[in-house]
Amino acid sequence: MALIAFSIQLLSAATLLLFSVRFLRIGVERLWSAKIRNRLGPGTSKGQLLLNGALLGFGMQGATVVALMAAGLGGAGTIPLLSATVLAIGADVGSAMAVVFLTLPISQLGPLAILIGGWMYLNVSDPRSRNIGRVILGLGLIFLSLTLIRAAVAPLSGFSGNAALLGYLQQDLVTVAIAGCIVTLVMHSSLAALLSAMAFAGPGGVEVATGLAFVLGCNVGSALLPIWLLRRSEDAGKIAIVAVAVLRVLLAGVFLLVLSAMPGVLSAVVDRPVDQAMLVGHLVFNTVLLALVPAAPVLVGALSARLSPPSRPSVPGPAVSDDPAFALAALKGMVNHMLSVLEAMLAEAMAPKLDPAEMARRETEMNEGLAKLRRAYAGLSDRRLSESVEVQGVVDYAIRVEACGDILSGTYARIRSEGASGLFELTPQGQQEIQDLAAEVFKGLHLAQSVFWSGDLDAAARLVQHKQDVTRQEEVSRRNHLGRVSTGNLTSLSSSNQHLELIAALKSINSKLATVGYAVLDTHGALRRSRLKNRFEVVTDGKA
Repeated sequence: MALIAFSIQLLSAATLLLFSVRFLRIGVERLWSAKIRNRLGPGTSKGQLLLNGALLGFGMQGATVVALMAAGLGGAGTIPLLSATVLAIGADVGSAMAVVFLTLPISQLGPLAILIGGWMYLNVSDPRSRNIGRVILGLGLIFLSLTLIRAAVAPLSGFSGNAALLGYLQQDLVTVAIAGCIVTLVMHSSLAALLSAMAFAGPGGVEVATGLAFVLGCNVGSALLPIWLLRRSEDAGKIAIVAVAVLRVLLAGVFLLVLSAMPGVLSAVVDRPVDQAMLVGHLVFNTVLLALVPAAPVLVGALSARLSPPSRPSVPGPAVSDDPAFALAALKGMVNHMLSVLEAMLAEAMAPKLDPAEMARRETEMNEGLAKLRRAYAGLSDRRLSESVEVQGVVDYAIRVEACGDILSGTYARIRSEGASGLFELTPQGQQEIQDLAAEVFKGLHLAQSVFWSGDLDAAARLVQHKQDVTRQEEVSRRNHLGRVSTGNLTSLSSSNQHLELIAALKSINSKLATVGYAVLDTHGALRRSRLKNRFEVVTDGKA
C-alpha cells in the first residue's frame, strides 16, 4: 500500500511538472520566440545561432521543441542544415541553464508567483499581459511541483532495501545511465527527469559517480527523443537532429568511460552534495558540447551523403507524433515549405517570360505537399489532437495556400501565355499597376510566412492592414482601367477581361494568405465582429 501511495504522489508531482513546463512554454513562445525566429536566416553567424538557441532552450524550459523547430527550418530550406545543427546545440545549453535556474533557492517565491500570475492570467484582458501572467503562473507551478517531488521521495531515505539497491547501482554505472535514458524518454523531458533524480539524490546515500552517470543517461535520452519523434520523417532536417545526437552520445560515452575508471576518486574529491554535483555535471557536459561545434560541418556533410536518399521527394513529409507540441511543429513545417513553393511560383508568374513547364512542376510539388500533409493529419491516432483548433487551423491554411498555387498555375499562367502569344496587349499603365500589385502580394506572402511560423500579434495586425491596403490598390487599378476604357483606349478595351482577371487573381491570393493574420488576432482576442458590416475588425487599444 505504501508503494502505491508513493507511486501516485511521485507520478502526480511529475505530471504537474510536465504540465507546468508546457503551460509556461506557450506563454514564452507567444511573447518572445517570434522575435528570435525572425532573426534566423542563412546569413546568421554560428555565435548568433548558439545564442538564439540558448535563449529559446532556456525560455521554453527544454531543448526538444527547439530541436524540432530547427529541423523544420532546415528541412524547409529556411536555414542551412549546419545552422539548424548549431541552433539545436545552443538549445541544449539553454536547457541546462534552465535546470540551474529552477534549482536556485527561490522556490519560496512559488506561492507568490502562483498568486500574481494566476490573477493576471484570469483577470487581465490585454493579450501580452495575460501571457506574462501565464509565464509567471507556470514558473510558480514548476516550483510547486518540485516541492511535491522532494516531499514524495523524502521517505525513500528510510527504505530498508535502499542501501542494497544503491550499492548495486553504484557498481554498474552503465545500468544507471541506461535508466536515466529510459526515464527521459518516458517523461519526454530531460529537465523533468533530472529534477526528479536530483530530488531523489538530495537526502543522501547516492555516490557522485552514480548521480553523474544518471545525468549522462538523461542527456543521451534527450538526444534520442527528437529522433524518435521524427522516426517516420523523410525530411532533410532530420540530419541536423541526428548530427546533434551523434555528438552528444559520443561525448556521453567518453564521460561514462572516465566515470567508470575512477568512481571512488570522484566521491573523495568532490566535497559537495550529490544533487549539486549532478547539476554542475549537467552544465559542464553541455558546455563541453560547445567545443564540438567545429566538428559539426564535417559530421553534417557525412550524414547528408549517407542518409539522403538517391532520389529525394521534392516536398518533405512531416513526421507527426501524438504529442500536440510536436505534431503542430511538424505540420507547420510542411506548410512553411508550401509557402516557399508558392513564393517560387509567384516569382515565375511575374518573370518577363513565363516557363509553363517550371510552373507545372511547382504546381505538382505544391499538390504533393498538401497530399502528404493530409496523410499525416489522417494518421493522427489521437482524435482530440486531430480535432484541435490549432491543428485544424494549420490544415485549413494549407488548403488555402494550395488554392493560391492553383490560381497562379491556372488563371494567371493561362493569361500570361495568351499575352506572350500575342492574343492581347496590356497598356503600359495597366502593366505597371499589375506589377505594383504583384510586388505587394510578395510582401504579403513574406509577412504571412512570419506570422504563420511565429504567431506574433504585431505582425498579424500588419498583415491584416496590408491585406486591406492591397484590396484598396486592386480597386484603384480597376477604376483606372475602366477609366481608360471609357476614354476609348482600344488597347485597354481589347485586354479588359485579362486585366481585371489578373488583378482579381492577385487580390484573391493575398486575401487567402492574410487569413492567418485574422486567426492570430482572434486567438489573442484582438478581433471583434462589426454588427453593421458583419465583418471582423482589428481592435487596437480597446477600440476598433
